[in-house]
Amino acid sequence: MDKIKLVVYNEYALGYIMPEQPDKVCTLVNRITLGAPFWVMNEPYFIGARDTVRLASRKDFDTFRLSFEGYDNPQMYEFDPTR
Repeated sequence: MDKIKLVVYNEYALGYIMPEQPDKVCTLVNRITLGAPFWVMNEPYFIGARDTVRLASRKDFDTFRLSFEGYDNPQMYEFDPTR
């Protein structure tokens, strides 16, 4: 079974990538103060050539002020355990 990737998109959005849609980041939270565009509703981001995407860590969840509880399941989610 492929895992859901928890990611940071362009350093301003925390989200996840489903294995069956590897070019789309579904948004958990945006931070306008970190450069996210202002939207009324969270929309998915499509990964382009200029975008950066990296695995998220517990620290990123703190930065984006979102609880890591429930996501701390390495059998379901792929994330960066070192940060």
